[in-house]
Amino acid sequence: MNRLWQFVKTHFLTKKFLSFGIIGVVNTVIDALVYLLFYNEILPDVAFVAKGAAFIVASVFSYFANAVFTFKPASTNARQFGVVMAVFLVRMLVTMALAEGIDYGVIHWLGVDYDLYPIAPAITAVLSSAIMIPVAYFALDAVYKRFDAKPIR
Repeated sequence: MNRLWQFVKTHFLTKKFLSFGIIGVVNTVIDALVYLLFYNEILPDVAFVAKGAAFIVASVFSYFANAVFTFKPASTNARQFGVVMAVFLVRMLVTMALAEGIDYGVIHWLGVDYDLYPIAPAITAVLSSAIMIPVAYFALDAVYKRFDAKPIR
């Protein structure tokens, strides 16, 4: 138990992780606002385009905010940007698949009727997203460290 506490303390109770979390909250707000803007005003009722635009805008914000405030790489470049965007895309796809799996379990194994409990889908979406936060943190930390590493000669 002491080793687990040490791991949590050194990896998650840090300014770096707090910065990552705050940027994640702002990212989520940006994603929701851009989605609503596109879905309601720019291309009404075209959810796919609205979600795509929201993902791109929020991800670009998140890349630069995390580069400046969280991971602080010595430099940034197009390749690093592309790899970080790929991490964001994979995270989104895994989060969506995880949400579907949790939904299935809640509906079929726990017998929750979403018509009776309309908040349940939101809870499963938040839970799946929360599960992926540490995964994304370590993945992005590895990407930024990899691009900061000096080449071996």
